[in-house]
Amino acid sequence: MGGHDHIRRPGDPAAAPVWLTGEGFGPLVRFRVWRANRQVTRRNREAETKLRAIPALWEMMEAYAAASKVTGASFSDYWTLYSEIRRHRPRDVLELGTGISTVVMAYALRENGSGRMVSMEESAGWHATASAAFPAALTDITEIRLSEKIDGAYKIFRGVQYRDVPARPYDFVFSDGPDRSSPANNDKLFNLDLLNVIRASDTPVRGVVDNHYLTFYVLQKVLGTGLARYDSGRRLQFVGPATKADVRYLSKENFLPDVRAGTATEFRLRLSREKDSENGGRQGGAP
Repeated sequence: MGGHDHIRRPGDPAAAPVWLTGEGFGPLVRFRVWRANRQVTRRNREAETKLRAIPALWEMMEAYAAASKVTGASFSDYWTLYSEIRRHRPRDVLELGTGISTVVMAYALRENGSGRMVSMEESAGWHATASAAFPAALTDITEIRLSEKIDGAYKIFRGVQYRDVPARPYDFVFSDGPDRSSPANNDKLFNLDLLNVIRASDTPVRGVVDNHYLTFYVLQKVLGTGLARYDSGRRLQFVGPATKADVRYLSKENFLPDVRAGTATEFRLRLSREKDSENGGRQGGAP
């Protein structure tokens, strides 16, 4: 991943958008990177204009940024989250990783006239800072919960998750945490909590995943590209609507089509929603 230096104004609620770099790749890849970066820049400018057009929200974002001294995400991310909450009108929102995004989503819920949110955070210091800086007008619908992170797994995929996520019927999840380093050995893992929510849900769940490529990969393998869609112009993955019936399993026969004679065999990972013998023949649900 590449990036550009960014000079933040006092109280500026957004850090620089994330740019890709095509260094070391051929001309076709570099062209794709250039085109994607132009989309990111354009979307970020447009998003800032739209956010500034909502004065009460913009004031809350600036006040939170100044009080917490957080670097923040991009304006494009904030506008995407605001728009998703307003469009889909979720009742129970789970945020994985507290920040200015917490303010944005809580404000959108307030504008909807209904809904509540839990925001998970693993750092005790940041939890205290974020809680103190959070707008008082949104505290009645928002719980910022401190929880340590732990290792977890789904099938062959090892991930990291929060230990103490409240059991609620979440229908929207923003995944931007916890930090993906394993507490056991510091390996870089994927974020597991969104998948956990979907595996437990009989009703549709929507999600947005921040710029975590390993998490993108695992969710696409488990849910398929139709339900885990990557948007290169936003650097985000859009998930769902998905339920536990959409969670896919690794079948024992999946590798047979890859076998070659007289040439190199490259094994590929294929998952499906076929009945899983390891689950006693059940379709969907937890393993």
